[in-house]
Amino acid sequence: MRMPVVAIVGRPNVGKSSLLNALAGKRISIVQDMPGVTRDRISTPLCLAGKWVELVDTGGYGFEDSQGLTDHIREQIEHAMVRADLVLFLLDAHTGLTEGDRIIAKMLRENEIDAVAVANKVDGPKYELMAAEFAELGLGTPLFVSATTSRGLDELRMLIPDKIDLTDAPDELPEPQMMLAIVGKRNAGKSTFVNAVSTVFEDEPERVIVSEVPGTTRDSVDVRFEKDGKTLIVIDTAGVRKKRHMVADDIEFYSYHRAQRSVRRSDVVVLMLDGMEPISEPDKKLAQYIIEQHKPVVIVMNKWDMVLEAAQKDDPEASKGELNSKLMDKFREYVDAELRGLSYAPVTFMTAKDLKKVQVVLDLAQKLFKQATLRLTTSKLNEAIEKVMLERQPAGGMSRARPKVYYGTQVGVSPPTIVLFVNKSSFFDSNYQRFMINRFREFLPFENVPIKLFIRERERRDLSLQD
Repeated sequence: MRMPVVAIVGRPNVGKSSLLNALAGKRISIVQDMPGVTRDRISTPLCLAGKWVELVDTGGYGFEDSQGLTDHIREQIEHAMVRADLVLFLLDAHTGLTEGDRIIAKMLRENEIDAVAVANKVDGPKYELMAAEFAELGLGTPLFVSATTSRGLDELRMLIPDKIDLTDAPDELPEPQMMLAIVGKRNAGKSTFVNAVSTVFEDEPERVIVSEVPGTTRDSVDVRFEKDGKTLIVIDTAGVRKKRHMVADDIEFYSYHRAQRSVRRSDVVVLMLDGMEPISEPDKKLAQYIIEQHKPVVIVMNKWDMVLEAAQKDDPEASKGELNSKLMDKFREYVDAELRGLSYAPVTFMTAKDLKKVQVVLDLAQKLFKQATLRLTTSKLNEAIEKVMLERQPAGGMSRARPKVYYGTQVGVSPPTIVLFVNKSSFFDSNYQRFMINRFREFLPFENVPIKLFIRERERRDLSLQD
């Protein structure tokens, strides 16, 4: 069942992102006291009168972007308007009626778009008097709200269901089976990949802005879609750059932390590398963060068509198939050497706009999700422990006691978490634990995902006391 769309539209800096966050009850869009922060369409599900709608934040209409993205931003706003069942036309009670407001109102009327005028920043009676002039826009008397103090928000929540037909709107929102965060440095192709996903599954090829301008994406953008009867969410994130280029009050600082948050809330991560660029500090920084968060990861070498084209020029006699195979082997070795700690992660090669390869990456991500959420029987786990111990014993040091594992049990998933109960924990040092984890990937169905391993010392007489 399709969620009706409610889009928030208005001039720059009228409080659109603040209103979305206030209605949703959580920080979704970046809010900063400067125009032009929001560029893409940022959306979130919102429950109203027992029904679910999609609430969409947009960029400021009429904002002249210094990086030449003005047309892209305007197109995203217009996409939101066309898709919307209702537009919340947000106005600023502090600045009063402007020519920009008149232009937006005219566009809404000419395109016969259902819209409600909402005057924001109405923090007291004097602003109500100032906001009265908005009635001349021909959209009726505006509703007075304040996104920062929550004034009028309950009335707005009740107004929206009166303005749109919620008969066929879903009364339950399916939990996503998997959340997939797309991370990488700037211009690696993350937004192109997200648009390809949206094209395949939502028939919407321009879901997010794609541009050669570095740092185009600022917010994390959730795109919900259905695949094989399952609800999935793919998260586009801001490109990461070297830390010294970020300052505490910079938009990029907030964007980077949003990207980190997207990794934390994801089930699987796609680490997108630019095949035409060396693996750099931002790539390694992201890889380390993914390792620290114990997230399954698909490493994607993007722009593979350009890599092959460049290699063909250097070796015109080689066949394309032979060259492709040789380059893949070379790049796998390179990735293993540069991104230490992710040797278990699958590596795939793609061009982000190639719709067939999009399916390959999503299938790989679902495979990793299945591995990470698998729970083993205790007997199967202990069979694997026995194999590992027979293959190589921990060093016993100077003690007469022999290292023993009494038993192991899986205590968690995502990531698979294993606890071993042993006679002396000092026998099982970090080197041996790494060896065990690597062998578990051979003996257990956790080949491509991180594994957490904990060693617990326990006397034999305590074994009857189960944790």
